[in-house]
Amino acid sequence: MNALTCFGEKTTAAVAGFLLVVVGIVFLGLGFTVLPIFGFIVAIPAFIASFPLLRVAFKEACEYYGK
Repeated sequence: MNALTCFGEKTTAAVAGFLLVVVGIVFLGLGFTVLPIFGFIVAIPAFIASFPLLRVAFKEACEYYGK
């Protein structure tokens, strides 16, 4: 299998995962300082949603191409 077969999907998943981690960190900081309830309500789901995306991004095999 070509090394670039699923490069687009992995790159997109990595960017989205890192973006969600950054959003989670920002809102976690806001949750401790300015917006206690709203910050945690946004931060926790952002962290939870980032884990599957990052797992797919750094998986050795491709999801959609049979390997």
